[in-house]
Formats: sequence, structure tokens, C-alpha cells
Amino acid sequence: MVDWEAARAFTQEVCAEIFDYTPLRLQPRAGGVSVNHKTADDPDRLPFDFLGTIDLEPPADRIPRHLPADPGVKNGTVAYDAVLSALTTGWPYQPRRGDLVIETAAGGVTWRIEASEKDGSARPAWYLVRNK
Repeated sequence: MVDWEAARAFTQEVCAEIFDYTPLRLQPRAGGVSVNHKTADDPDRLPFDFLGTIDLEPPADRIPRHLPADPGVKNGTVAYDAVLSALTTGWPYQPRRGDLVIETAAGGVTWRIEASEKDGSARPAWYLVRNK
């Protein structure tokens, strides 16, 4: 009899070996005391390094963002700058909206997590915007 959980875990490990080659750091962020305070590094969650895959300009229809505040925008879809996927087994915690992802080998390009998409696997997707 086939052990489907073991087969799924093996498949996810193989995918990570093939696709996850970009060195990244997750920098957790926390909100301020009130909405008038800036966000800062989260002291309760330590940053960690990992390998992942960043694809630029994902299709806007995959996971649409909230409607823009500008009523002049007719179609209401705002695209993300990139999508990140990575094998998360063994991670100390899951990233949250607002956390930063830093490309450690690309001169420090920094992305902010704006949304996530979970499909039940150990390879969720996070939708990113370039942090300025």
C-alpha cells in the first residue's frame, strides 16, 4: 500500500531542491502601539534565513487585492509585484502580512508580504510588493 503522506513529503522536498535557490531572510514586523505609530521589527519573532523562489509579476487574477481607494479605477484589480513560494517544514513560525522578505544575495532587495495563499501543502505562496 502506498504511504501518501510520505510520497507528498518526498515530492515537496524534491520541488524545493529544484526551485528554491534564492537566499532570503524573513524579517518579522509588528504594528505600533496605535495606528499612528510606525511598524517595527517584532521582538517576539526572530528573523531567519531560508531558500525560496520569487517570481516577478504574477497574474493579477490569481488572488485579487482589495479594491483601490481611488473610485476612478474601473476594474478594481491591483496586481502584486511578485510571488514567493518556499518549503516551510521546519520553520519556527509562518510569516504574516506586513513581514519583510529580504533577498540577501541581490543587494538587499526588500519585499513586504501583502497576502498569502495556502493550498494545504508545505509550500504556501505569499504575494509581495516591493518595499520602498
